[in-house]
Formats: sequence, structure tokens, C-alpha cells
Amino acid sequence: MYYLIISLFVVSSLSLLITFFSFSHKMSSIEIVNDMGIGWNMANSFDCYDDKIEIKTPDDQLKLWGGRIPSKEIFSNIKKYGIKTIRVPITWKFFIDEVGNVHPDWMTRVKEVVNLITKQDFYCIINIHYDGIIGYWLNEGIKVKDKFLNLWSQIANEFKNYDQHLIFESMNDIEYKSNDNFNYLDLLSLTQSFVDVVRNSGGKNGDRLLIISGANKNFDLTCSTEYKLPIDPSNKIAISIHYYNPDKFALEPDDEYWTWIDDSGNIIPLESLTKWGTENDYKDMFLDFDTMKKTFVDKGIPVIVTEIGVVTEQKKEKESIREFLYFEFLMSSISNGIMSCLYDNSNKESPNKRTMNYYDRYNDRWYDEKIGQFFLNISKGNFIKPTDYFLYSNKETVTTPNSEGHMNIKIGTRKAMKVIFNVNIIAKYLWDVGFGVCTLNTNGVFSYIQFDGTGGKKKYDGSYTFTADISKLDYNSYVQVQRFWGKENVTFNYLTVEYDKEYTLFDYNAYKSSVQSNYININNIFFCIFFILVFL
Repeated sequence: MYYLIISLFVVSSLSLLITFFSFSHKMSSIEIVNDMGIGWNMANSFDCYDDKIEIKTPDDQLKLWGGRIPSKEIFSNIKKYGIKTIRVPITWKFFIDEVGNVHPDWMTRVKEVVNLITKQDFYCIINIHYDGIIGYWLNEGIKVKDKFLNLWSQIANEFKNYDQHLIFESMNDIEYKSNDNFNYLDLLSLTQSFVDVVRNSGGKNGDRLLIISGANKNFDLTCSTEYKLPIDPSNKIAISIHYYNPDKFALEPDDEYWTWIDDSGNIIPLESLTKWGTENDYKDMFLDFDTMKKTFVDKGIPVIVTEIGVVTEQKKEKESIREFLYFEFLMSSISNGIMSCLYDNSNKESPNKRTMNYYDRYNDRWYDEKIGQFFLNISKGNFIKPTDYFLYSNKETVTTPNSEGHMNIKIGTRKAMKVIFNVNIIAKYLWDVGFGVCTLNTNGVFSYIQFDGTGGKKKYDGSYTFTADISKLDYNSYVQVQRFWGKENVTFNYLTVEYDKEYTLFDYNAYKSSVQSNYININNIFFCIFFILVFL
């Protein structure tokens, strides 16, 4: 027992020393983000809102959407799975006046929960959350700048003596638009003012990590060259990005289809996706991480994926949800300067069709224990590294069409020079088929190179290879070969894109085979151990 006590004392002392020296040498923003590890959103709590129900006390708001009142036990239990960061989304609307003065009861309640989190050595993120949705005050943008700054001035002063484990996030999901385009200038004005007011508030806010909100929750808008970050004299900012790509899988309910109208006026439904895990799915996520790296991390700005998840109460395939989350958090864990926070409503009784439920706060367990075990394994480094399956080449090929019969390669920031594709054609006349190479250019305009057959031949059953030089064209997001008409007569066999130089690519087939067997075996072992312990 004596040796056990000494050992525990030594381990505890070393942990405190590591924490002390980590912050005493003034960690860079990228070092802090790397140390934040795996994050978890405590949604359905301080973020709740409802204009039809009277909210009199802070706990009225915390219980509004059926969530459990935050407790020390919740954080203690979730910490066992390797989670190091808690994001606390906060809607302030119901406890501030017309100029942004905060009711003291609300600030006290926020502070109580922040204390519960930080005293257990978590990083804690607090923000202004749903105040920016359509119809709420912050969505007015620059018109309410003084109110926004007054609110942040109070938050900054209330928490100015907390150490660097407390992180401020400027706002969330702000839908500023001007003439149907995102208003980048208004957003920059507010985020610059946010940085200024926090930095000038004294205490430890001079070099606290600040998270700057992206352009609404849109990945592409945030990674656009039009998006600008504020100037920070302390050089301690990170960018917030939400990751729900593809949104037809991550966000869309089963019975709320997107639609588009074709050239003939027909309404075409784009149904929600129930599965994830194809070659394109993996490569798209891989490339999204590459885009975040090149757009921000390579310039010294770390990325915090403040929200990532999949709606759980729809017909999404359970294994696909696991794969999506597992690969995203793996990519975060191996990326220098990127970390992610799981978005979790934690309430299966919610009427919200887009609810995401992972950790049952009432029973202190994961609804899907495999997801919790994934986090534990990742936090301990028990996984196959995606970096072992990186390839380097100036060309990329896909061989599997999507559900609409098209083929797609996401190119992101890479420069595409040439497109080569092979197609089977069964048709008698020139007008029977129409297909081509297409993209959305930097302005979001659909453009394409059209092919109508094989050199004017009237009958062209067979397999043909086409080449298109796109080196001088504006292809910056994806390259797709698409069937325009006569779809039943056209089948794509492969699509190859040649780039201007070698880029990092991803060996999907080798990785998928390895990682599937690895995490299935790990979890089978876990459950065997669990049941043995229970029945012993």
C-alpha cells in the first residue's frame, strides 16, 4: 500500500509539472490545439431556445430540450473515454437586455459549469451560439456590433483570471447575407472587434486562445479565398469549421429531400444518403483535411472542427455512422494543428429530425458503445495510421460510379491539367447520348465540356476513351464526368485526372481493408473482456 501511495503521488506530481511547464513556456496556438485531443459538445443545455415558452430561470433553459442538468459526474464519466475538451454552446438571448447586459444569475450558472469542467483538467470552449440564427439579434450583423461587444466584454472580464484551458469562441452559425451572397466584410468587422475587446480586457486574456467563427457552417465558404481572419497581436487564434460533409448523409432527414429543376422543368429529388464509406467518401474527407491544412494550418492558424456528427434517429446505417466518425477523428488525431469536437444532443426523445445522440447523460453510457471505444482507442494511439496509406502521384483514378451513374474526383486546391475517361456507349444516333466533363468554378457557376459521341459516327456501340485539356479552365473544386441525356446508353468505366505536379493521395482499398479488421477486432476483444468481468 505504501508503494502504491508513493507511485500515485509521483504520477500526480508529474502530471501537474507537465501541465505547468506546458503553459509556462506559452504554448503556440497549434500546440494548444494538438493538446486539446478529442472534443465533445454538451448540446441541449445552455444552447436551448424557444420563443413560445417562458424561461424564468437558468435551469429552465438548461432543461428546455430534455437535457440533464450538467453535473460533475457527467464530465468524470466521459473523461474515461479519452475526451479532453468540452465545448459548451451558449444561447444568451433570454438573459441579456437590449444592449447586451447579462443577468447575473445566468452568468453565475455559466461560471458554475465552466468550473466543473476546468477543475477536471478539461479544456473548455464557451461561445455565443444560437443568438445568430435567423430572426435572432446577432443575425443582424454589423447593426448590433455594440451589443455584441458589450456582451463579450462582460464574458471576458468574468473569466479573465482563468488559465489557458478556457477558450473563447466568437460566435456560431451566423448567416450574414448581402444580395444573397455571404457578407464576409460584416463577419470580419465583428470578429476583429471580438479579438480587440478580449485582448484589452486584462488578466490572462492577453494570450488566451480565441476561436474565430467560419462563414456560417459552410466548409467551402470558410475555406474560400474571400474569407479573412482578424489581426491578432498575440497570434493566438484558431478557425472554427463545422464538418457535416456530405450533408445529405450527415444532416438530411429521410423525408425532407432536396430538389433541383432540370432543363425541361422536371423536379428531381436528391434523396438523403443512408450510407457512407465508398472510395469517393474516404477520398473526399481526406482531401477536405488537406484543404484545411493548406488554407489555414500551413499559415500558422490551427483548425478546430467545433461540430462533427451524423443524425442518429433516421435511417442512417449504423456501421456507416461509425465509419464516418472513426475516420474523421483519426484524421484529426494525426493532423498537426487540427482537432474535432463531436456534436451530441444526447436525447433520443427529441422531436428534432436532425438530432445527434451519442452519449446518454441520464445513464452515463454511450448509446453505441463502439463509438465510445473508438475514442478511447484513438486517445491511446491504438489505431492504424492513415498516413501509412498516403501515396504521392500526379494523377488520380476512380472506377466506381455514384448512385446517379456519374464519376467524381474532388480536387480541392490541386491544379487539374487533363481529364481522361472511358465510357461504354450503346446508341444508334448522335442525339441519343450526351455526356461531358463538368465542375463548379470559383464563382459557383456550373460549367462543362460536352461530348456527343465519337467523331460524328451514327452508330457507336462499344467502349471509347476521351481526353479533355482543362489546364486553362477554372476547375477548383471537383472534376466530374456526367451523363446529360440518354443516360441509359452511357456507362462510365473510369475517370482519371492528371495534375500539374505530385500531390498526396490516399490508398483507399488498402486502408479500408486494414482499418475495418483492426477496429472490429479491437471492439470484439473489448466486449469479450466486458462480459467476462460482468459474469465473474
